Amino acid sequence: MSQVANLPRVDRSEQIEKPTRPMREQMPVEIANGQTYLIIVQADRVIDYTWAMMPHVEFVKRSVGKLPADARVGTVSKIDGEIAVITSKTFYDVQMPAPDWVTKTVKSVFK
Repeated sequence: MSQVANLPRVDRSEQIEKPTRPMREQMPVEIANGQTYLIIVQADRVIDYTWAMMPHVEFVKRSVGKLPADARVGTVSKIDGEIAVITSKTFYDVQMPAPDWVTKTVKSVFK
């Protein structure tokens, strides 16, 4: 029997850095006409966004792992000076304007 088996176990779980969901500061983001970002909105916060175009599924996986039940994923663009927010067809089976609460939250961040 090895001597390692006789050593006492030490719980180091408190010392292990656990991954956390990204939380960006809610500073205004200037968006130019024709520019597009992928977004995740939860409650009254844009919890993550990126200009890197990829499928919404990949964005969610890289950003939060699994989309929280109370969050929405979609796309924000500026078209003719107006902010447009649409939901992800992949997640919601239809690509439509985002719900009012999502649009309000996004418009408070993206200018």
